[in-house]
Amino acid sequence: MQRSSAPSTARRVVALAWTIALASLVLVVLVTPAAGAAGSASQRAATFVLVGQTEWVVAPSGAPAGSAPPPASFDLVLSARHAPADALVDVVLYPRLLSRYDFANAVRRGPRGYPLSSTAPAALTQLPPDPHAPGAVLVDLSVVQGAASTQGLRLGLACAPPTGSGTCTGVYPVVVELRQAGGGVLHRFTTFLTYVAGASAHPLELAWVVPVVAPISLAPHPSGLAQAIEPLSAHEAQALEILISQLRAAPSVPLSIEASPQTLQALERAGADGRAAVATLAALSADPAVDEVLARPYVPVDLGALAGAGEPTEIVAQMAAGATVLHHFHVVTTATPSPWIQDGIVGNDIAGGLAQVHATQLVLPQGDLAPTPNATSSGTWASTFSLTLSEGGTSASVQAAETDTWLDGQFTALPHDPALAATQLLADLAMVHFERPNTVAVRGLVAVPPQRWLANPVFDQVLLAGLTHNPTVEPVTLSHFFSTVTPAGPRQLARPGPGPVIARAQARALSRARLRLTSFDGAVTGRPPQVEAGLDDLLLASETEALSASLRARGVSTVERLLDKQLHLVKFATETTYTLTARTGVIPITVVSGAKYTVLGRLSVSGNKFLFPHHGTRRIIRIDHATNASRVDVEARSSGDLPLHVTLTSPDGRLVFARTLLTVRSTATSLVGIVLTAVALAILLAWWARTWWSGRRRRRSGHARTPDPGRAAA
Repeated sequence: MQRSSAPSTARRVVALAWTIALASLVLVVLVTPAAGAAGSASQRAATFVLVGQTEWVVAPSGAPAGSAPPPASFDLVLSARHAPADALVDVVLYPRLLSRYDFANAVRRGPRGYPLSSTAPAALTQLPPDPHAPGAVLVDLSVVQGAASTQGLRLGLACAPPTGSGTCTGVYPVVVELRQAGGGVLHRFTTFLTYVAGASAHPLELAWVVPVVAPISLAPHPSGLAQAIEPLSAHEAQALEILISQLRAAPSVPLSIEASPQTLQALERAGADGRAAVATLAALSADPAVDEVLARPYVPVDLGALAGAGEPTEIVAQMAAGATVLHHFHVVTTATPSPWIQDGIVGNDIAGGLAQVHATQLVLPQGDLAPTPNATSSGTWASTFSLTLSEGGTSASVQAAETDTWLDGQFTALPHDPALAATQLLADLAMVHFERPNTVAVRGLVAVPPQRWLANPVFDQVLLAGLTHNPTVEPVTLSHFFSTVTPAGPRQLARPGPGPVIARAQARALSRARLRLTSFDGAVTGRPPQVEAGLDDLLLASETEALSASLRARGVSTVERLLDKQLHLVKFATETTYTLTARTGVIPITVVSGAKYTVLGRLSVSGNKFLFPHHGTRRIIRIDHATNASRVDVEARSSGDLPLHVTLTSPDGRLVFARTLLTVRSTATSLVGIVLTAVALAILLAWWARTWWSGRRRRRSGHARTPDPGRAAA
């Protein structure tokens, strides 16, 4: 039995293996086409976006008494790519919104409640093409004040008596759907219909601050100043160029332009189109009543962080460099100190920074302010206010305004459908107006796009067009905003203490680099644009608030390294030994320079074995050739190999260009040495003569006493 069970088990295992393999093969064959079809379908999924629409509908006038006004036109321009051939479009209108809270919910989750009316589904292929948007279709809707059944392209507001309340003006949610013929919804979005009776006598003021700013990217290990800051990408340059041209094409929309001087420099270097854009911006700034350009630092900085770290010098340097660049490009800024716009967290430390830039008006984020009951009891906060900042035992009060968090977020809310985002922003402004449409007090909002916002041509075009002759919103400059919007009571910071501060080590590094650059500026003449200004620009760019602490530190260290590289271009000649054959003489000192600019340096010499009779130990020399000779008068106090220390510094003595140690070989003998040598020689000669004479006398006396042997024998 054991012999017969083993082959049987083996056969069952083989059969099971073949069964699994066959099932796997069938599964692969069946699943692969399905997966391919699903992948193909996902690649060609329908995209349904809003291209444009009628931003407000004005109620028709002139209807006979007792009769309903005629329909008003409400157009939607839609783009539906890769939609099925049998796709349908329908539009659903919902009741008028009563609060901004309801508006925000309609944007986030879609409208709630029962629709007022809807259109009959229209075949996408039967809709006429829009003449101004290639590839888009036009949905021409009729809006009536009464009720409307689901017939054709008509929407009824259901506001006219006797069934309605009689109040038709307001903001209505509109849901636009792309459907399959079978009824399934492929895509939907929510836009809004703003219905007005005419131009408002008390419109909402809007101060739109338009940033002309590109992010700064520092190269990790640049070989020179030209490579230290990355140039603008083609996409960034094109976006800025289009934005400036769009601002130029909308002269009836007053704006406040926050142009970064460093960005304008980068835009000019981007090519002919960039230079033309900078010139266009200069032309825009010529009439501040239409578009004002705010005075700004060289790069966007956190004013409170710099002031809190005790770096007022850098604030002054930022503003001075910014003014210089804007003046170079003929860009005119506001005559009075510009309002300061703070993007980050605000603390009391900003008071010192505002004093440095002479700003008395501040725009700060809504979240940095303590909540106030007035903001909820009277709708959206749309007033200016006084803000007291306390620093170092002193208090300062500024006129302030808050940026609206919800409003600012809509600038980047829908990157895939920028036209819809701009339309929702316009409807949001109308909603704020309709919260208190008949108030005598002037109400206003400040719109500041989020940090790192890059202009979107479609969004900007829709927004600018929607602000032109808007019946409920009046665009104004920021300076006009502060002068006309009705102030409310005082408000307080949510965090009354100090705000974010630059780390102490980084502040010391900034101060050290600034001192060294100041000394370098005092030593360099001729103003070489690629060196002196380049180093200063790099240090200022490293202070931008858009960089992390580590990247700012890397930028400062790059400044130090590139400055040292410039200093090493000036050095002493390699010859370090000189011979002095007399007690006094002249030591030639040669400075060689590889710099393409002139350096004024202080030459200092020192050595305790020397006296310096004529020019002392310090003098200012001019280094403007490849080889520069200088002479130093010395008086050796002894002979032998004598050390002479030579240093070349900036005129203020703080920055060392080069230093060396020379060896002066003195072969001269002093007068005292000669006298001593002569005296010693005289003594030696006298001693030798005396010794010689004494020996001779002894020999003579010895001969006289010795008897003659001959005489003795006799």
